[in-house]
Amino acid sequence: MAPSAIPTPAPPPSASPSPDAELLQLLQQLEAPLKNLPQLAHDFEATFHDLALTSTTQFLPTPVRVLPSGDETGQFLALDLGGTNLRVGVVELLGRRSLDTGDGERLRIPTQGSWSIPEHLKSSTAEDLFHWVSERIRNVLREQPTTTADVMELGITFSFPMEQTSHTSALLMPMGKGFTFTNTNDLAALLSTAYTATSAAGEPALRIVSITNDSVATLLSAAYAHATPCSKTAAGIIAGTGTNATCMCPVSKLHASKQPPGDSGDGGMLLNTEWSIRGTAPPLAPYVTAWDRRLDAGNEKPGFQPLEEMVGGRYLGELVRLVGLDVFPRDALPAAMHRAYGVDTKLCGDVEAAATDAEALALLADYFSADGGWGLGLGAAATFRRVCGAVSTRAAALVAAATVGVLGMNDELGDGVNIVVGYTGTILERYPGFKERCEGFMREIVRKRRGGEDGATVTLVEARDGGILGAAVLAAMVKGGST
Repeated sequence: MAPSAIPTPAPPPSASPSPDAELLQLLQQLEAPLKNLPQLAHDFEATFHDLALTSTTQFLPTPVRVLPSGDETGQFLALDLGGTNLRVGVVELLGRRSLDTGDGERLRIPTQGSWSIPEHLKSSTAEDLFHWVSERIRNVLREQPTTTADVMELGITFSFPMEQTSHTSALLMPMGKGFTFTNTNDLAALLSTAYTATSAAGEPALRIVSITNDSVATLLSAAYAHATPCSKTAAGIIAGTGTNATCMCPVSKLHASKQPPGDSGDGGMLLNTEWSIRGTAPPLAPYVTAWDRRLDAGNEKPGFQPLEEMVGGRYLGELVRLVGLDVFPRDALPAAMHRAYGVDTKLCGDVEAAATDAEALALLADYFSADGGWGLGLGAAATFRRVCGAVSTRAAALVAAATVGVLGMNDELGDGVNIVVGYTGTILERYPGFKERCEGFMREIVRKRRGGEDGATVTLVEARDGGILGAAVLAAMVKGGST
């Protein structure tokens, strides 16, 4: 099957007024990456190779050398701490044998909970945050009917930069995503101390078996659930509140300080790329707009996460707002359009997916009702849709180009095997059309990389419950000695 063509934002319905020349010129700044995606993917790959060799904050080694076989089994407590939400669940891994015996399931999650992280904890201390996390763990354990163990084995997914030398060691680095912690903290010690300090009689103790980051967990989850003899799960990507990726990289491509002591350089190692932070800025430089610079200047850590600020769910609505300030008459805009982060990314997705401009207008009127409504009319609603499409399509293109660059780290595109990229995150999962656009861009980049020849496909596959499932899968691998 021929790869899908590069998608572009849908124009407003013909009954709507056409954007004027000034709007078209403005949107061309956002559309610039779409015209040069194969070169952008090549630039990402070259930058990633350099970061693997030189960076101390990106392309960080993990203790994982192999992917799961699919035979892993056991019951584990799993924790996934992200930029917006905390999830905790009891995960039962059943392995491939459950499929062979007709059970039809490879895993079950009988008990789980999800909570939004209170904003005040993001600017508090790490100790306060993990005290709150330990209480949420207890909430789940109290609801788990089949767990009578004295000790629960725990796998952790942590969606922030960290330095790891073993499966249970993780030194936290500056976190981003609105968190202001600056001290170096040991993740396992923080959680263990918080849980033990508030433990009650009869509650199971925790034994931390493994710690990993969100993109590694996504890859492990996808590999456990989706790998077949005709495909290879080669990367895991996150596009949610923030963004990250992981890939298998030959140890020989890493700086000596990143290689395990005494390693021969053979084989591969999963890398936590932290592809959103400052080392990835060079390929993006030609495509940074004045809106990106304004957003970055108002961020808590200017210059820290240039890619994330262009593709992360925390920022897409803010980019639409900033573009809107240059598109619409400012004195006619609702007050929320003048407030930082006054436009939610979900609104942008809903407006972009609206069946008609009239439906988009109704969505805008409802969203801004507390500020007196939208009030700019049908034509302005059509323009708002167009801006949303341009911002989200640029984000999909950048994620696609960066993903192809990551696949190049292990020469994944040259052996003719169908490539599976596991994904998770609210933008890829829920933003209308984002996953399809991203996948279309990836396939077109790969096709052009092959000189226009069709070949093995690159497919995005959702990593179901990626954070908590990946944490449990790695815990099972560590327990079984297969990492």
